[in-house]
Amino acid sequence: MDMDISQYKELFINEAQEHLEALNQSMVDLEKDPGNPDVLTEIFRSAHTLKGMSATMGFDQLTELTHEMENVLDGLRSGDIEVSTEIVDLLFGCFDMLGAMVNAIAEESGEVIDSQPVISALREVYGGARPSFTGSEAAARRRVKKEAEERAEEGPVEPVEAGAPVAAAEGKAREARRMRFRVTLDKDCVLKSVRVFMIFKKLSRMGRITGSRPSMEDLEDEKFERSFEISLDTAQDEEDIRRALLSIAEVYQVEALAPEGEREAEREEAPETVAPREAATREAPPEPLGATQPTVRTQSVRVNISRLDNLMNLIGELVINRTRLQEIASSYNIPELKEALAQTARLTAELQDEVMKTRMVPVEHIFNRFPRMVRDLAKNRGKEVDFSMEGRDIELDRTILDEISDPLMHLLRNAVDHGIDPPEEREARGKPRRGSIRLAARRDRNYVSIEVSDDGQGVDLDRVFEAALEAGLVSAEERLSFGEDEALRLLSTPGFTTAREVSGVSGRGVGLDVVRNKVESLGGMLIMQTTRGEGTTFALKLPLTLAIIQALLVKVQGEVYAIPLGMVAETAVISAHDVKYVSNQEVIFLRDETLPLVRLSRCLGLAETNGKGAFPVVVVEVSPRSVAIAVDELMGQQEIVITSLDKFLKGIKGFGGATILGTGEVALILDIPTLIS
Repeated sequence: MDMDISQYKELFINEAQEHLEALNQSMVDLEKDPGNPDVLTEIFRSAHTLKGMSATMGFDQLTELTHEMENVLDGLRSGDIEVSTEIVDLLFGCFDMLGAMVNAIAEESGEVIDSQPVISALREVYGGARPSFTGSEAAARRRVKKEAEERAEEGPVEPVEAGAPVAAAEGKAREARRMRFRVTLDKDCVLKSVRVFMIFKKLSRMGRITGSRPSMEDLEDEKFERSFEISLDTAQDEEDIRRALLSIAEVYQVEALAPEGEREAEREEAPETVAPREAATREAPPEPLGATQPTVRTQSVRVNISRLDNLMNLIGELVINRTRLQEIASSYNIPELKEALAQTARLTAELQDEVMKTRMVPVEHIFNRFPRMVRDLAKNRGKEVDFSMEGRDIELDRTILDEISDPLMHLLRNAVDHGIDPPEEREARGKPRRGSIRLAARRDRNYVSIEVSDDGQGVDLDRVFEAALEAGLVSAEERLSFGEDEALRLLSTPGFTTAREVSGVSGRGVGLDVVRNKVESLGGMLIMQTTRGEGTTFALKLPLTLAIIQALLVKVQGEVYAIPLGMVAETAVISAHDVKYVSNQEVIFLRDETLPLVRLSRCLGLAETNGKGAFPVVVVEVSPRSVAIAVDELMGQQEIVITSLDKFLKGIKGFGGATILGTGEVALILDIPTLIS
């Protein structure tokens, strides 16, 4: 009846990381509202679950640390311990150390982390004393070392044979006997097979498991509702076994049943009244008033991202072939073929939509990492900051979401270090001592806009210009046209900085250039808006997905190019005499707006053919302004599959990939921001 622990290691790591993320978020909320009992309950629940998971998996160091941490949290819940900055710092240090332990387990690095200083500090706290050092000191003094030699693996638990004498806890010999239990899981239990494994692991240490109903295979495959039965030969007391099983997360009830032999005798005497001997039940939350229907739980399964990538590639091939068939059908007027293609196109579109949805992940997935980071950074820099998040339910493609974590971290660090003023300076300017930083996501047509705003001092455009002048990046004549666009361009120049001193956060000229390059490589754009003395907003405008997009096909010198439709504001046809010059730059006037004119043929190094007569233009949005791009011909809108360029071609600026058209031709996808800049 042994179960392989290795198959649950990945599940344990994923769950542990989720609980640690929840602990960090809840602790930030607790620091803002120390008396909130709901937040304390949530923290205690996560810590208790993490302790139970660690104990069941046999990670003793994790179990010990979470147990001591749980004692402090229990004191906070009861009011015996008061929430203070020292306590919060200490608990944050515990979370960091738990994260390091989980990472060591995941990487199988063999590292041993010295947790005794933190454990001693926790014991001092729930013993009534102030901690000898805080969590930040604990993090600084944390010692990580390689094991000198492999630790001897814990030997397997010897099975207890029925009838064999076993030394009881009281020191008296006691014979093992057959017991049966019915275990009921919480109705909202998500990973039932993991809980089953934890239960079997716990029972195997207390005796010998002799059978189960349903079978072990069915339990592992989750082919049961909420309850199952286990037979056990053990010398332990029933109450000890029930208590041990109820300590496992998501175990709702444990009932002691009569063994099989006794059940048969009971059936002969009273076949209609066979009841469990005794039941122990974990306290469950009360049902909401008016709830008459059973809770419907959504089933989910973890899927490797590479499988989703492969599935998306297959969908892309289907889209390409669908477009090819539509091209062929347009050449032949066959009603039956058109009808079949219409049905195929509808099914392909639905399949594509479903696959796209499986790849979409709420931005909350990465947003939740930042409250703790902002809190620690603000404290380190001596600033007071209120951090808020909006639009956490907005979804993005998982690939894009993973790529924007570092850019958002750079922007938030800049907001704390450069944007928010020290409390004394804010008071002197008539502002509240506490600054405000907001991280918000919202849908914008076919794009998602993620904004990082602060109510700090704003970007000093004069200071940026002076630093650029000193570095030789601009001339004195360019001061007349210097604005937000030019400031962002300079601030995102590698090595450029306005900081007068180098700190651990900023001052080396690394940050905005990384952000801009990453965003533009994803087919998006970085926009900055700032007001001196009021604050700054950086917006990342990102496509929903990088796999299949809508594009506008244009032709220049006989070649077809694709422009992502999310960047296209409108199209128009103008004549040559509509082109004017402002500061030696071609411009056009479109509905009382002056737009710079960029000839695509000139950008691509091709001969110009649209110098005379009427020609079409595509108006695209680049940063906060619009630009008109002159082309030879507009071919229409089409759904395209993006294919990355070969590594030898990735260094060529102005192209974001390629696609295969319905005719079988290859068309390059234009990276408009890079091409124009």
